[in-house]
Amino acid sequence: MHLKNADVEEGYTMDAVISRQNLLMDVRDKLLFEPEYAGNVKDKVMPRSSIRISWAWLPGALCLLQEVGEEKLVLDIGRRALKHPDSKHYIHDLLLSMALAECAIAKHCFEKNNISQGFEALARAQCLLRSNVSLGKLTLLSQIEESLEEFAPACTLELLGMPHRPENAERRSGAISALRELLRQGLDVESPCQVQDWPCFLNQAFSRLMASEIVELLQWDNLALTRKNKKSLESQNQRVVIDFNGFYVILMAHIALGFSSKQPDLINRAKVICECLIASEGVNLKLEEAFCLVLLEQVDEASVAERLKQLQNCNASSSEVNPIKEMETWLKDAVLSLFPDTRDCSPSLANFFRGEKQTPYKGNKRASQTSSHVNHRPIAPAFSHAQRALGETVQRADLSKHLGPAVKQLAPTSLQDSVVIADKVESGTNGGPSLQLKRNLGARQHEILSNVILKITVVACLGCILFVSFKIMSIGNRTRLRLSSSPRMTNSTSWILDGSQDLRPRWAKRSIVPIKLKKLFSNFGLRVKQSKEDIGLVNGCQAAGLSSPAEVAYKMAMSSEEAESLVKKWQSIKAEAVGPDHHIDLLSNVLDETMLIQWKGLADAAKEKSCFWRIVLLQLSVLRADILTDETGNEIAEIEALLEEAAELVEDPYHTNPNYYSSYKIHYILKRQEDGGWRFCEGHVETP
Repeated sequence: MHLKNADVEEGYTMDAVISRQNLLMDVRDKLLFEPEYAGNVKDKVMPRSSIRISWAWLPGALCLLQEVGEEKLVLDIGRRALKHPDSKHYIHDLLLSMALAECAIAKHCFEKNNISQGFEALARAQCLLRSNVSLGKLTLLSQIEESLEEFAPACTLELLGMPHRPENAERRSGAISALRELLRQGLDVESPCQVQDWPCFLNQAFSRLMASEIVELLQWDNLALTRKNKKSLESQNQRVVIDFNGFYVILMAHIALGFSSKQPDLINRAKVICECLIASEGVNLKLEEAFCLVLLEQVDEASVAERLKQLQNCNASSSEVNPIKEMETWLKDAVLSLFPDTRDCSPSLANFFRGEKQTPYKGNKRASQTSSHVNHRPIAPAFSHAQRALGETVQRADLSKHLGPAVKQLAPTSLQDSVVIADKVESGTNGGPSLQLKRNLGARQHEILSNVILKITVVACLGCILFVSFKIMSIGNRTRLRLSSSPRMTNSTSWILDGSQDLRPRWAKRSIVPIKLKKLFSNFGLRVKQSKEDIGLVNGCQAAGLSSPAEVAYKMAMSSEEAESLVKKWQSIKAEAVGPDHHIDLLSNVLDETMLIQWKGLADAAKEKSCFWRIVLLQLSVLRADILTDETGNEIAEIEALLEEAAELVEDPYHTNPNYYSSYKIHYILKRQEDGGWRFCEGHVETP
């Protein structure tokens, strides 16, 4: 019932909404009235039958599965269904259900702080929605794309933190490319970027990178030259994105990689960066500058040793320390140890000068190339077969062009598992039957149109079965069935009962049971309606044996828990009294006076003719509950409740029996007994 009243996600077609509703009603009826479909959880009895769902109901089934949290099942069924040519009429709803399932998976991942997996699920959802033109205008798609841009920085950091293993190489490479694009967005004055705290973000990113990866990100020496011009807008914006600490790490990465790989070109770039930082920031980097000059053989080691002394405030005795040893110690502790790929490198200067120098570094060529065409990683496959199924062209570029550059790099390298369309989609009409997808809920094939007509007919005839049975509670004959002997009961609060009615022919033949029951209950007249307060007070006084409302001394509220417990107890006993076991004697435990007479007569008649009801209370809401007390201490209670109930009239257990579902409001009158308990005296069904 919660699913029945729940709002369906935006974007589904009306056919999907209708099929969802029809499937819910069908499953409800089977679970309530056909045990072979429901099984027994307590006794661990599995259902003996399963429902066969037609193609027309498949969108509704996937919609419901997604709502109850069966995301993996939705994706599995959706992928298989899309392979079949019969799915082409339902592509829109199938893809939407799968996209919503991916969004739900993403939400669960984000809640568990698993950003990268949630990000990839969102990327798959976007791919699904972009694969169909009719889904491209949904608000959901724009929300997904905004979320992808928002989570790109966090996803980048998470992927960069993955261990340096072969199985993680591709994902880390994508994260590095995403970091490059985020930096480009940040450094571009006119481009928006989702990073809010650049210094913190870059500090975390650089701590996860190797020296070679930092060096390859961008042309850092060119950025350093731009930084020197303090008055330029680009320089000012760069300081917001890359602060001094960030650029210092970049400087150390160039020195570490240049030394470990014996590449003077990188050392020369480090010197340029160092000079620019000194000029732009006004900081003392003489030690780093001197060390670069030593490696480039432009100064001797004594200059670096002097810088170290000044930095460390060494005393005169320190002059006896070997300057080469001092430089090597500083190099190992302050430079090489910062990065995983240079940490184990020997700090020996002799080895650096003895070894053969490498050719100029080519790593930055990759960074410069990516600026013109950022993304070469495939986002989605070409949907050649989907074009025939959907009647539209969906190219790989069409799916990827809507992603931001950073998002493209973080998306899975292949999303073909997200949308699997049939390898062969037949054109024209096929004479073969539609594929049936099974669910472990039950098994009965439905012919929709005929069933709708049949159900309308049955419900029209039998809708009054349970509803009017409650009307019987309010039936009163002034001469035989009155609540008290007081002559003050008026026509406005009385019921007319045809005492000559004989129940025997009502149960004579199964084929005319609905007509006979309707005829039986049509003999009872409806009373003239009064206002709710007047009816409750007058009926309450009469049920308690009070002569008039004026005799009520005071009124107090009954707790909703107590009222709900009383109504549930009555509903349970009612189901047993008119049920297959006919426990009629239980009625006297909860009923009194008019209601006891009426329900006992109804239950006796059903038992006599071997008929019974299966009644299930689906939902109960207590709207109002009050206790009235007169001057002598007599107490009555008024309970107003809203009920949802399903019932099935069973005459022949071997044939399909009519069933009924109703939501109605009822006004109960209860009387306090000598033992302190409550018993129901009257019940008036009102329009909900």
